[in-house]
Amino acid sequence: MINKKNTLYSIYKNGNHLGNERGKNVNDAIKNYLKAALYEDSLDNLEFVSMYSGKIALKHIHYS
Repeated sequence: MINKKNTLYSIYKNGNHLGNERGKNVNDAIKNYLKAALYEDSLDNLEFVSMYSGKIALKHIHYS
């Protein structure tokens, strides 16, 4: 069973892997990644945020 509070997601921008981030779901992980990357001011810009996607990290340690 996956612990939803600590699930590790691979974060992608336009299909390119950028890194990993934890979150309750993929949208939360993307939000956390953008905050860590100092893009917190851009979280309200839907066009900017829509460039990012994510999926559960392979074996919870790295991207697939």
